[in-house]
Amino acid sequence: MRKLFVCFLALASFSACQEAPKNNTPTDQPGVDQVDPKAELAAITDVVHNFYKWYPPAGIERIEYVDSEGEFSKLDMAKVAAYHAQMMKSGFLSQAFIDNDMAYLKKYEAIWAKGKENGNEFPLSGLDYDRFLCSQEIEDFKLLTTAPVEVQGLGTEKVTAILDLEDYTAKKFELVKENGKWLISKIYCF
Repeated sequence: MRKLFVCFLALASFSACQEAPKNNTPTDQPGVDQVDPKAELAAITDVVHNFYKWYPPAGIERIEYVDSEGEFSKLDMAKVAAYHAQMMKSGFLSQAFIDNDMAYLKKYEAIWAKGKENGNEFPLSGLDYDRFLCSQEIEDFKLLTTAPVEVQGLGTEKVTAILDLEDYTAKKFELVKENGKWLISKIYCF
């Protein structure tokens, strides 16, 4: 009988220590965070539209971060850092955006060195268009700030948003949610 009791206790202890399965479905319980898809879509749309209300940035210093004084152009890293700091002040961009932009600039700096490109002679590869507008000319900013936004990945911390510009090329964005706020982490030009 004693062996049976010890065996019963061991079995009970083992089953009590097992973790209960987690319920990943939304609930109506107070205190449980729930994602409202309409509110998330509205917040993401606001970030994209408001970014283009802010950009091109008015009232901030234009920083020329390319040094074209030598045989080929190169980045002035102190000025690139100042440029990125100003862009971050918009409140619409994540640190990932700055990291992606820095990788982009460094990639083209290597291309400038290899091809001996100098910005005093002609537009530099990679800087011959506006990376935020994905074009060489100013577009219809009213359309950029009012066009419908389609979002893929709602309910996650990272989404893809497409700004449908009717007759213009659509713009694709990657946004991340940081501290409850949606921020642009990448703008794709295609």
